[in-house]
Amino acid sequence: MTLPEEHMREALSLAKKGLLTTRPNPLVGCVITHRNKVIGRGWHERAGQNHAEVNAINDVHQRLGESAKSVLKESEMFVTLEPCSTFGKTAPCADAIRKHGIKKVYIASEDTSQDGFAIKEKNITIETGLLRDDAREINKGFFSRIERKRPFITAKMGIGLDGGIALASGESKWITSVQSREDVHKLRAINDAILTGVGTVLDDNPSLTSRDSGYDIDKVIQPLRVVIDRNNKLTGKEEVFSDDAETIVFSNGDYDVNTSVAENIEYKNLINVMRHLAEEKQINNLLVEAGSGIFDALLTENLIDCLILYQSPKILGKNRKTFSKLNQTDKKLSTMGFNIESIEHIGDDKKIIFKPNYS
Repeated sequence: MTLPEEHMREALSLAKKGLLTTRPNPLVGCVITHRNKVIGRGWHERAGQNHAEVNAINDVHQRLGESAKSVLKESEMFVTLEPCSTFGKTAPCADAIRKHGIKKVYIASEDTSQDGFAIKEKNITIETGLLRDDAREINKGFFSRIERKRPFITAKMGIGLDGGIALASGESKWITSVQSREDVHKLRAINDAILTGVGTVLDDNPSLTSRDSGYDIDKVIQPLRVVIDRNNKLTGKEEVFSDDAETIVFSNGDYDVNTSVAENIEYKNLINVMRHLAEEKQINNLLVEAGSGIFDALLTENLIDCLILYQSPKILGKNRKTFSKLNQTDKKLSTMGFNIESIEHIGDDKKIIFKPNYS
């Protein structure tokens, strides 16, 4: 590994420290070097606060004191996302970089949400694309919202060996192990919103909050709860309307759900739901915890980016409910392919991560 790659990998590692606190902003890390020695580190810690570049520059000043000014003029910066060049809640990072005379900036990934520091800047040597794929991966939700106008969508299912998600009676609790359920709480914590259908709410009455994730509870921002209720079946007394998190409902118009805890939005279709979540709620990453109806509808619209199955060594048996009924009434065999990304043992279960192959 070359020194530039090594420094950028450290910047990527720093970026991940903001995993729970930067939404809807992207994760960004920054390393500043002088003669290949690290003299400053920073990351974007919380939305509305200093960006990674400013934190790294401040770190140099804290370390070096009066000599920081001259050293920064001979330094190089490694940043995982292109520095901002416009005013938002904070001043542009581009201004801070120019002010301190940093001579070269390595940028892992361009920021397609703005005009482009890398294109406009003429007085600083800039190199883009160093570990670009890694940088885009940690911000896949941000890039999905900006470039595709929808969140990055992960669907999660707990299943038995026979693909069942519930017994014929509808009973579905505790199919998977305690360890798998704790891992789901981690998933909830790192997603900006959770989407489910009215059937799941009425059958299981979930709260859809992150509780036993193992993360610092003070840093966990509870995900927005999103419910599809096209036939207006909810009463407002369900657990998804608790005060623990915000809830919005997509329905067929006004109905008797307590509007002090639920925002009611007219349902049109799933694509419009996703666009609303991206544009109006700034949702980068969406977790889907729903039954086969919504799961199949999302697949049909090519809206699932990642599928996570927690497979328990149990058989649910005859007349079980399955996680997908896609095209089951067709006379011809219809299949959809998935690429296996990883397989991991969690407790007695297997956690299998897939990416759909829509081609």
